[in-house]
Amino acid sequence: MKLGKRILPLLLAVLLVLGMTACNGDSGSSQPSSSSAQSSAPAQSGSEESSGAASQPEANDSGYENQVELSWYKEGITGQEINYEGDAWGQFWQDKFNVKFDLTAATMDDSDWNERLRIWINSGDMPDVAHWGFNYGELADYANQEAIYRFPDDWKERWPNVAKTQSFVPGAAVAEENLGGTYVLFRSIFVNNRPAERLSYHALLYMRKDWMEACGVEIKDTYSPSELEAIAKKFKEQDPGGVGSQLVPISIRTYDVPKIYPGTVFPESINIGDGYYKDADGKFQWAPADPRTLEGLKKYQSLYQSGLLDPEFYTLTRFEGTEKFYIGGTAGIVLDDGMGYMVQSRMQHGLQTNLGLDPEKSLHIAQLVGEDGKYYYRQDMNFYGAIIFSPNITEEQFERAMDILDFCSTPEGQEICNMGFEGEDWEKDAQGEYVSLLPNEITGNAKSILGSKYPSADTQFGGVILGDDFQFVTPNYTKETRDIIKKFYQLRDEISDDSSLLPREYDYEFFSSRTKTQANMSLDEEYAQLILKEGDLEANWKAWVQEKMQLVQPLLDELNAN
Repeated sequence: MKLGKRILPLLLAVLLVLGMTACNGDSGSSQPSSSSAQSSAPAQSGSEESSGAASQPEANDSGYENQVELSWYKEGITGQEINYEGDAWGQFWQDKFNVKFDLTAATMDDSDWNERLRIWINSGDMPDVAHWGFNYGELADYANQEAIYRFPDDWKERWPNVAKTQSFVPGAAVAEENLGGTYVLFRSIFVNNRPAERLSYHALLYMRKDWMEACGVEIKDTYSPSELEAIAKKFKEQDPGGVGSQLVPISIRTYDVPKIYPGTVFPESINIGDGYYKDADGKFQWAPADPRTLEGLKKYQSLYQSGLLDPEFYTLTRFEGTEKFYIGGTAGIVLDDGMGYMVQSRMQHGLQTNLGLDPEKSLHIAQLVGEDGKYYYRQDMNFYGAIIFSPNITEEQFERAMDILDFCSTPEGQEICNMGFEGEDWEKDAQGEYVSLLPNEITGNAKSILGSKYPSADTQFGGVILGDDFQFVTPNYTKETRDIIKKFYQLRDEISDDSSLLPREYDYEFFSSRTKTQANMSLDEEYAQLILKEGDLEANWKAWVQEKMQLVQPLLDELNAN
């Protein structure tokens, strides 16, 4: 299918995020045999040992006789003008795999990204390859109705590097077992550079260090909610930045506020997004109905009513709250992603470029903890989003797409994806460490460091290993930035246990039924509406629980009957 304007595929994943019944598709006719797959690809592209210098191939030197066009749907690159034939990095991928991309871009908003894909799948007109936010219930529906492609049974032998990435995602094996085959590739977060034994979500506090020092606030690595409130109150009373009426002590969007309240009071209240968890007897419960959730919501409402939380928090889109910190200079505390891109390109570079501030003096990075000093949330599933294929994709198209993804999963592919070309954009020193050869004057000028030289690199189609993994070794982030990120992953592991960093509830997450679909809700939105609603919060909460339990109780009965 033609999906509008062609723009270069390939995107450094930074970030990171997610599926209604579908119509029938012809998946059986498009599955490649092992022999045909082997014969169409160049020998070097699937080798797990691939490494060394990445030389740019001459035209028609791909090893593929036929050029393939792939329609590819990717989130996160809308609004950028891209010419994937306009620079050497973009041309490299086209030449190496003899491919042309017909790529459609979406924003990362669910109503755009995932809703568009749902419509395409339900109409039988999805792109050949599509990035998807992932919802297991929808995946099960799509698989049962053959609305998406089922992988050949021997795909792991044919593309071992992709298979290796899936072995680091526990949910991949669960999905494969439940569905009786592979229908999705999970976009893994950590494969080669795991920062801690137990993985956690990377959200960090970004705080105005200069304001804190002006108000006599202690600079340290962790802050509890009560400490944040005390700091925010000083900001509000003293206005150390001279912001005046525009001052916003704490600016956090609706999605992230529950990490503070009720999450640090009762972490189960935000578990898996829906609040279902197993109690000590192994029975599923619904945490939002627990009085401890109400306790946290009271604190949430107090934070808002005191004027410390951004009065517009419930209207903020993805980065608006954070932009008040590093662009507007009106926010004193924000909570957002803790990736290298956020730390260096947005926060440090943003404060300096937009506000003329020295990041060393104006930015402090810390970890949100509970009142007891523990880190509260849930263990990470080690993936963000997924890749699915059209049931009508041809054998040749599927093989070419998988060859690309397999190469991207090799050491050589990861180097090119994240750093460019050896000897031109980077090299290794005597200790075997990567050293960037990119000119300092272009660093930080684009959405990615590599994109400063090769604009196409800012819009890559993305592989099955996200950029989070390579951020720990890339020279395109300073060693200080890399150390900060690793430090907080390790700190979260050290200051948590299974009662605060909750294990995943795979029995719930990979359970599919009509009852579960009907009981689905966005707790962050529900909590915000409760604390904003007029009247007594406890009375409103009780009425809300009574209403929701009409949908929740049948699901609990199903879960506990299995």
